[in-house]
Amino acid sequence: MTTPTPIGNDSLRIVSYCPLCEARFHPMQTRVLSEQGKTRLLHVTCKKCGGATLALLCENETGASTVGLVTDLSPEDVLRFHVARRVSTDDVIDVHKALGEGLSSLLPVPARKRRSRAKAPAKSRRVG
Repeated sequence: MTTPTPIGNDSLRIVSYCPLCEARFHPMQTRVLSEQGKTRLLHVTCKKCGGATLALLCENETGASTVGLVTDLSPEDVLRFHVARRVSTDDVIDVHKALGEGLSSLLPVPARKRRSRAKAPAKSRRVG
């Protein structure tokens, strides 16, 4: 992983508008967070609405393609998670157990009143 750098490459114009408000991005609003060969992880912040997008840009001989994701992460958050330890299956099980033990006290579920399924007898009317 490389240190975050400002964007300056014309090939990165593919990430050119905000998916939230459709405003055009200015090149200085985009930061390259990681580069591996011709693949870059970008963080783009919209100055108009404040929305952020993570984009994975892949270049090859035939052109460039990108996949974007709207996020609330800052560039620093992305870098922190990028180098963080992976979440293991045991981590997920531990959190599940912890939530399961204390969840009933945190979110009490009110008892439902049982509705009778018996129908009231229909009144019959005879017209005579």
